[in-house]
Amino acid sequence: MRTRHKPPSLVSMWMLDVFCCALGCVTLLWLLSTREAKSQAARNADAVTLLARTEGDLKARQAELIATKADLDQTRRKLNADLEDLQARYLATAAERDANAERLASAAADLTTTKSDLLRATTKATELNDLLARKQKAAAAAATKLTASEQAAAELAKLLREKTRERDDSALQVKKAQDQLDDLDAKLKTAALAADAATANLAAMRKSGDELATARVTIIDLQGQKAKLADKFDKLKAETDSRFAGIALTGRRVVFLVDISGSMKLIDDKTPAPDKWPTVVETLAKVMRSLAELEQFQVILFSRDAKPLLGPGWHAYRGEASVTEVRAALMKVNPDGDTNMYDALDLAFRLRPSGLDTVYLLSDGLPTSGPGLTPEQERTVSSSDRSDRLSKHILRTLRTTWNHPVGGTRVRINAVGFFFESPEVGAFLWALARDNDGSFVGMSKP
Repeated sequence: MRTRHKPPSLVSMWMLDVFCCALGCVTLLWLLSTREAKSQAARNADAVTLLARTEGDLKARQAELIATKADLDQTRRKLNADLEDLQARYLATAAERDANAERLASAAADLTTTKSDLLRATTKATELNDLLARKQKAAAAAATKLTASEQAAAELAKLLREKTRERDDSALQVKKAQDQLDDLDAKLKTAALAADAATANLAAMRKSGDELATARVTIIDLQGQKAKLADKFDKLKAETDSRFAGIALTGRRVVFLVDISGSMKLIDDKTPAPDKWPTVVETLAKVMRSLAELEQFQVILFSRDAKPLLGPGWHAYRGEASVTEVRAALMKVNPDGDTNMYDALDLAFRLRPSGLDTVYLLSDGLPTSGPGLTPEQERTVSSSDRSDRLSKHILRTLRTTWNHPVGGTRVRINAVGFFFESPEVGAFLWALARDNDGSFVGMSKP
């Protein structure tokens, strides 16, 4: 069978379907595109509106930015100024910090010192407690010592009375010797007149030759007795003149140490003594006149310090002229100040290498100032303890330094105490004279 072919048609149904489907798809796509275009247009419109608003906002922000920039510039300048001010304040603060650091270091050092002082003060308090206990124990010993000093003062007064009696007895012996010498002079004159008369009448008195020889023998005997009595008189007078209230007045090169502290014009702390200083001056003048062997002298005044009265070095003794010069210079002195006896003795013993052999110390009290105390003792010790320590220091320095024996000899120190109330004064001056081969006498009140 022969195959028959169907003639082709231009449009078939399936093609129409396809076409319809394609058209539907295109329409759908167009609708979708239109819808998308509308949406995009709406979005674009919104975007334009947003852009316009954004541009407005941008301009506003730009204006704000310009204003903010101006504010920032002003703020920057202000901050720079503040920074410079802060830097200056920082430098000042740093300087103040350094100063505070120094003060802090100083305060720390002071604190350390204060701690050390506190520790020392604590130790000192303990020592003071111990010292108080020792002082309490020493009080009884001091009472005993006071009793002993009073006994020593009584003994010194007794010795003074005995020496005064000896002086009076010596004066009486001198007077008796003078009377005997005057009687012998009268007898000698009588015998001489008789001898002259016998010689004149020798030719007429040949028979009385034996009597004339006897008269001549009597004259010779009387002359011998006169010479002996004159020698005895001279010795008694020299012995009497060379003693002052029991002190043997000797010395060729002599230093007189004269206390011119304020107490030398007082009886006690509140009672003036107008005649005390003139009495001291007259006593010194009397001692100078009585030194038969005096060749050179020096007068040293002492109170807070020590100084020579007539200039440094030795002065030649010219008898009454020197006494008058010293007396006049002393009467111009106004006693005042403390009693620095150490400096006076130190100045006196500088003359020892040039022949110093005797010192006369005229004072009325214990030393109250001068070397012998530590700085701590200067602040803490009582006045009585101060004088006791200074006195012991002077006695020790005399023994070990100033007046140690040279060639087996020492400088003799005699002491004269004036109107002193305390027995410790007499005890100290007596010990000073005794330890240095001298004598001590206490002058009573006027």
